[in-house]
Amino acid sequence: MTLFYIAVYHNTDSRFFPYESGHALTKVISHWRDLPAETSPEDIADWAFALFNADLDTLQRRRGYPDGGELDFLLACTYRLLKLRSLSAGDILGITSEQTTTFLACEFVGWRRIDSPTNRTGQALTADTVYMHLRRSHHA
Repeated sequence: MTLFYIAVYHNTDSRFFPYESGHALTKVISHWRDLPAETSPEDIADWAFALFNADLDTLQRRRGYPDGGELDFLLACTYRLLKLRSLSAGDILGITSEQTTTFLACEFVGWRRIDSPTNRTGQALTADTVYMHLRRSHHA
């Protein structure tokens, strides 16, 4: 097993259109996951796309599955509770294992490997971020 760091960046310059170098990206969520060493970045990207676009009822039915069902459900719930939009064409995934990061742009169909994007902001999910979202939801 290998520990992978998976970061999701939403493209704030172009929604539903392919990523272009220089587009503004904001890290919206990240996740550490132990996966088989031979897992490709594209396999992880396919998993993330399915997870962040899946119906929670479907994921809930898989909670007891040994292949990460509970983790998948809880991660998708966190994503939804943060009121994040679906993972879409133009968004980017950064997948790191053993000090190597692969960046993949979500295309209309599949993924395209890209160089490290230069216009990135945001950070990994923190307790402060969760508290901020909780305060916002209490004022709505």
